[in-house]
Order: sequence, then C-alpha cells, then structure tokens
Amino acid sequence: MIRMSLGAFEEMKQYLGFGEADAANLAALADLVVPQLPRVVARFYQEVNAHPETRAVLSGGPAQAEALRRKLSEWLRGLFSGRYDAEYCRERAQVGRTHVRVGLPQHYMFAAMEVIWQELRAIIAGLPGCDQEAKLAALHKLLTIETGLMLESYRESYTAQVRQVERDAMWARLREAEQLAQIGQLAASLAHEIKNPLAGISGAIQVIRANLKQTDPHWPVLGEVLRQINRLDRSVKDLLVFARPKPPQYQWCDLPRAIERVLDLLRKEPEFERIRFEYSLPRDLPPIAADEHQLEQLLMNLLLNAAQASAPGGLVRLSVAARDGGVRIVVQDRGCGMSADVLRRTFEPFFTTKARGTGLGLPICRKIVEAHGGKIAIASEPGAGTEVAVDLLQHPPRADAGVLDEHSRADR
Repeated sequence: MIRMSLGAFEEMKQYLGFGEADAANLAALADLVVPQLPRVVARFYQEVNAHPETRAVLSGGPAQAEALRRKLSEWLRGLFSGRYDAEYCRERAQVGRTHVRVGLPQHYMFAAMEVIWQELRAIIAGLPGCDQEAKLAALHKLLTIETGLMLESYRESYTAQVRQVERDAMWARLREAEQLAQIGQLAASLAHEIKNPLAGISGAIQVIRANLKQTDPHWPVLGEVLRQINRLDRSVKDLLVFARPKPPQYQWCDLPRAIERVLDLLRKEPEFERIRFEYSLPRDLPPIAADEHQLEQLLMNLLLNAAQASAPGGLVRLSVAARDGGVRIVVQDRGCGMSADVLRRTFEPFFTTKARGTGLGLPICRKIVEAHGGKIAIASEPGAGTEVAVDLLQHPPRADAGVLDEHSRADR
C-alpha cells in the first residue's frame, strides 16, 4: 500500500513541477509561518464544528478533540519541513486512511483543504520582504499533491475494506455450506429411515379402511390418519430433494397441462379447499424445456404456500405469460404478508414461521428455478399479501443439458 502511495506521490510531484526550488521556498517560510499556525487550526475546527457530519468525528470528547488539534498542527508544520521524501509520503498517507476509519466523507476533505489554503495564503500574503508569489505557488502545488495523496489513500483503504468484507462474506458462505452439507447428510439418512416404514403404514391403513363401510365411525379417523401420513411423506420428500437435489431432466413441457395436474392434486388439500383460486393462461403459450416433475413440485410449493398464508375465502391467483424468450409464472395471495426481516430469510433452509412445516418449500423452489437457469423473486408487505415471480427460459440454459426430441416438442 505504501509503495502505491509513494508512486502516486512522485508522479504528482513530477506532473506539477514540484522541485527543489519549491521545497526551499517552503522551508524558508517555516520560522515565519509556524508561529501563526494556531490561527489556522482554530479556523479549521471552527468550520468542522459548523457541520453535523464533521462534528460527529469529534464525538470522543475533549481529549480526542485536543489530540486531533495536535495532529493537525503537526501536519501543518510538515508542509514547511523542506523534506518531501518517502518518509514524508508515508506519514501523510496515513491521514487519508484515518479519514476512512472515522468515516469522514471525501467532499469534506476538499473543503478542509480549501480552508487551510485560504488561511495560509492570508498569512503568507501579510509577510514582509519575501517572494510571496513563488512561495504561494510552491504551497499551492504541495497542497494539491497532499489532496491527491489523501485521495489515493482513500482509494487504497476503501479497496482494502471491500476486500475484507468480501473475504468475510466468502468464509461465511463456506461455513454455511459446510453446515448445510452436514444437515443435508443427516436429513437424507433420516428420510431414508422414515420413508419405507411410512409407506408400509400407509398401505396397511388403506387396506384396513378398504374393508370398512363409509358409515363406520372409524372411516373418517383412518382418513385423517392417511392425510397426516401424506403430510409426513411430503416432508420426507422435501428433505430428500433438498439434501440430494437432482439436475433437471429436460423435456418439452406443456405448462398448462402441468398446471392442471398440480391443481388436480391441490383441490383435495384442506388448505386449498378453503380459498378462492383464479388463474390465467395465454392461448399461445409456447412449450418450455424443463424437468416436468421439478416444475410441478415448484408450482405445488408456491400454490400451497399462498393458500396457507390466506384467510378462509381469500384469493390466490396464478398467472402465466410469455416473456423474453421464456415464461413468467406469478403466484399472488392477499394473505398475512411478511415483514422485511422475515422476507430476507424466506430462502433460508429450515426457517419457517408456520406452526407446521420444514422450512424447505421456498429453498427447494429456488434450487429448482436456479437449476433451470431461471430467477425467482418475492415481494411482500404485512397485511397486504405476497407475490412470487418466477422467470424460466424456453430453451435449456446450457448446451450440455441434453438434446431434446423435436418430435416430443411437436406432440406437445
């Protein structure tokens, strides 16, 4: 960092023509100007205290204010040291880094340099018996170089801060990925352990129920048992899908037909029976390249979420439209909506505000959409409802995604 600042320092000196004569002119002013520097410091902090944003820098109390005044006095004396070498550059570069650390905006630095220039120019103009024009020219060059050096320090410091933030974010993502991988392995193991016994229990209940008359008091009880088994089965499937996602198996999908299949299943769900549902599809909607099973799971999750968020009789709307070489699927509800804090965490695995649920529905939706090269976005307001928009490409996003059968496309 110092080498970069030193290079900029030497370039600016050369560009402005700041040489030995200028250094000598400034050194000759030291005995005359340094005794009057308290006046410059006083005017400088008068300006600082006039602006809330710069006044905030002095929030550390009298001790901090005194230390800053002392540093400014030392910095001003350095202008007339006559020594403008690498050590000088190293000391001055620290000023810009300090400004970054305390959060001082750059435009205040420019204003502060103008205040210093005005005060020093007035002092030098009042000195008797000296070549004022040459000395003022040398001072102006040096203050310009100082400003450039501070800007370079600003740039270096901000760059270092951004890189550190990026490094921290990368490590946080890596830690999260490791944790999710461990959770995924555990979830997959548990899901496999549960899945087969659950299927056996479901089959046994169905056999028992088939031997009962619908008037039997146990009939509705067994029906509820089957519904709960189906709910557990969906949760197990969610765990498996999230823990071990499969790449899409592309085929030409007739989206309206896929929606009808999903709706046939949803109409039997209690959450869906209690809401009003509308959907609109254009007649000329093109087929899209997608994994039909994953697409249906995406629609199922989004529509169930919307239904569960809605009050009885609430409206859930699904709309599909052709858009920019693909399709846009929008699911809207007028339910409870989400706060900004909840909205930020909607795609976080295992996060849920529901009394029942795995918190995997929307994370799975995002995985499906991103695996298809698409985008998913959510907008929501408390009390106003939620809108989920999914953009999918008409064609596979990758050249190696597999060759689609043109005949199957024509059939659809």
